[in-house]
Amino acid sequence: MKIQFEIKEKLPEIIDEIMHSDKWQTKVVEKTGSLERVTIKDQTYDSTACIEIWKHEIHIRTAWSNYTYRIFMRGNSVWCEYIGAYRGLLEQNLLPTFTPKMNILDSEVTESSLTGNKRETLRTYGSENLKLKNFRRGNFKEEYNIASPQDHPTIVYDEYIKEGMPIPAPEKKTYK
Repeated sequence: MKIQFEIKEKLPEIIDEIMHSDKWQTKVVEKTGSLERVTIKDQTYDSTACIEIWKHEIHIRTAWSNYTYRIFMRGNSVWCEYIGAYRGLLEQNLLPTFTPKMNILDSEVTESSLTGNKRETLRTYGSENLKLKNFRRGNFKEEYNIASPQDHPTIVYDEYIKEGMPIPAPEKKTYK
């Protein structure tokens, strides 16, 4: 899935959080004239995300899933482009703060394995994804029961894709 949405934070704020957060350890891997490559490491869970910082753009590749976030300028606004699985959107621990300016459910999914290049809102995409999920549950029970319990996100649950229903705040993840 590929989606873009405008965020409230400015690039300097995001870069500052990447470089000085208490949530992770930052290591500068390479610094050239226009590019700074850093890794951020979660000490508790031994995971690392790779980040490339340019003057007007930031790329983040997440630790285990290799989902990507591209933070970039569009005019005077800052935007985030996410490429990865629906269930992974904004779910990583190793991410700086991104606050969507509008309801993220109104953002367009521009590419996906579910809808191809047909542009749909995340709300519509989530509804279609829920139909597919329920179809699989109803027709492939044995296979579905062995699927990961984290098959769906905690931030953009399909069940929350209803008009007027607020999206729950991200919960602090606990691992056993």
